[in-house]
Amino acid sequence: MTLSYIVNTYKTERYKINVQLKGTDYGTWVVFSNYLDYFENYLAHYSTLKNMNELVEHAVKGIFVYKDKEYTHQHQKLWRDAGGNDRGIKPEVSKLVIETIMENVDELNEAIESGDFDVLYDFIKQNKTNKFGGLEIYDTALRIGAKFNIVPKNVYLHGSTLIGLRTLENKKLVEEDLHNKKTVSLKELPEELKGMSPIHIEDFLNLKRMDFMKI
Repeated sequence: MTLSYIVNTYKTERYKINVQLKGTDYGTWVVFSNYLDYFENYLAHYSTLKNMNELVEHAVKGIFVYKDKEYTHQHQKLWRDAGGNDRGIKPEVSKLVIETIMENVDELNEAIESGDFDVLYDFIKQNKTNKFGGLEIYDTALRIGAKFNIVPKNVYLHGSTLIGLRTLENKKLVEEDLHNKKTVSLKELPEELKGMSPIHIEDFLNLKRMDFMKI
């Protein structure tokens, strides 16, 4: 298996995401035609929100509407793993983050006005709480940014995305110790990923991390 093959698979296969439908306590699959279809429809929801309170709430909680149904994104939905441990973001954590952000809404507006994703990300990071980690900070900034056309210029590293990059390091496909950075630039990544946006590469490194082991 080659990296080119894995990239092509990511670009052409149907995109499946396990979400939580509003009013239920179980996961359900939503299928998009491809990754571009997913990102366009998922992030488009945040552009429709007119009220800052609602935008922040939906961004933090991972709420989005697709085909008139309201879902909680799989990164934030609550579920129980095989060991009986609760996973996802608990309501009290989300509530505290939302309250803290809104208490500093003037600074949020300044971050938005900067038009710089890094500034927006750092604002969310400064106003997060325990058990609201790197992935949740990134997701929140990405969703709020979608409303104002603010997107990352580099690929953010956290969670499974970081694992994917480290696997590419082990395969000698990227520079050693690249995973120690907060973000990586497009020029630091393999040629096969050129032409993809940082948003898509962050997702690709996460979803295809197991396939990298087969290279």
